[in-house]
Amino acid sequence: MKKMVRLFIAIILLIVGSLACSTQGTTPNSNLVNDLATAVSVTLTALAQPQVSTAAGSTEVVPTVTQNVPLEPAILQVAYIKNLNAYIWTETEGTLQLTTSGDVRDVKISNDGQLVALTRNPASFSEEIWAVNNDGSNLRLLISSAELLATYSGTEADRPSGIGVYQFGWQPGTHNLYYNTRPLFEGPGFGSFDDLYMVNADSLTKTTLFPAHSGGKFFFSPDGNKMAIVTPTSISLVNADGSNLHSNVLTFTAVITYSEYSYYPRPVWAPDSSGLRVVVPPGDPMLSPLPPSNLWYLPADGSVPVSSGGILALSFKWPDYAISSDLNRVGYASPVGVPSANLRDIHVANADTSGDAVFIGGEQASFEGWLPDSIQFVFEVNSGPSKGVHVGTVGGGYVTLFTDPVPINRISWPDSTHFLYFFQNAGITELRYNNFGAGGGSVLLDTGDISSYDYSN
Repeated sequence: MKKMVRLFIAIILLIVGSLACSTQGTTPNSNLVNDLATAVSVTLTALAQPQVSTAAGSTEVVPTVTQNVPLEPAILQVAYIKNLNAYIWTETEGTLQLTTSGDVRDVKISNDGQLVALTRNPASFSEEIWAVNNDGSNLRLLISSAELLATYSGTEADRPSGIGVYQFGWQPGTHNLYYNTRPLFEGPGFGSFDDLYMVNADSLTKTTLFPAHSGGKFFFSPDGNKMAIVTPTSISLVNADGSNLHSNVLTFTAVITYSEYSYYPRPVWAPDSSGLRVVVPPGDPMLSPLPPSNLWYLPADGSVPVSSGGILALSFKWPDYAISSDLNRVGYASPVGVPSANLRDIHVANADTSGDAVFIGGEQASFEGWLPDSIQFVFEVNSGPSKGVHVGTVGGGYVTLFTDPVPINRISWPDSTHFLYFFQNAGITELRYNNFGAGGGSVLLDTGDISSYDYSN
């Protein structure tokens, strides 16, 4: 079948070539010309290397995404928790229950869709990490509660009631599961030990990459070869196996959250894994006037970061999703008018903050993040004439997804035409999958006490 597809493509290319070389006076089919023009346009866009000026006056080449169109459609798989058990939904197979223990806290699906990692709470102050195949077979323990407890290195007087999982996720293209830990307290308190460990879900090989206070939250490069290690005051870069560590490539003042948790900035890697961008909010978000959130570009080789200016983002509405996936743009909500009115403008700008323009102004609006195409973005308006959840287009208008933003949350985009989300319907959570574009359409994946989901395609 694939050989036939390649042969068909080759024939089409020969036809297009013959049209390009045809004698004057011959008019090719208009649809074919339009298709050729579209292909040329996409190719030129992919080859373009947009440049942005930096604070130092140098020029930084921003990587672009090469659009590889699959010959066969990807199969979306969604792992989720319902009634504290893990389920998986597949476009071709429907829904399958993976566990029956009633103690699952979170799920992560590997990006080949073959494995689902689970964090479980079999008892109070006790957590474990498990994995299960996507067909429900081979449910196995990866990390026991005793192994988590053994990671504690503090004093006996400060020992928490238990050790839990703070963050966990798959290394792209592998069955290596990375995780770090947090203390479990009887009373208030939420934090991390800023460590980092790895377990292979097939061989059960276990590795300590960074013990307590030498690791942090991890963010993989798209090729899976590198990580950004983030703490509340720094970003380091390292190979996925822990080698070639560039410590504290970027340092900054810890952000005061006025709560029990610490703030960790969220970097975004370039599609070709050559570097990453990050937005760091001001240390004290209660200052008036509000200082800007600073933008930085970090080369993957650990060389000196480049300042990209600042944006006046909202206090406590952290700009974690301001950066587009191609690193070329930022979007954010900025306060306007008297504080009591709670009005904001939605801004879209280039990655160095040049070309900053107000997309929609004077509304109770918030910027929610970019679609994978890095041209469209989601924003919400909580009241007024523009109330709803909308998808805006850079340099264009917007399309309304929902007229009421209240029951909608956890929107994510497997691609730029489909999105997943939670919909609160009369106190019941619905997990839905929508087609954004001509014809629309919605699929109800499941309904009930659904608390978390993750997808792979």
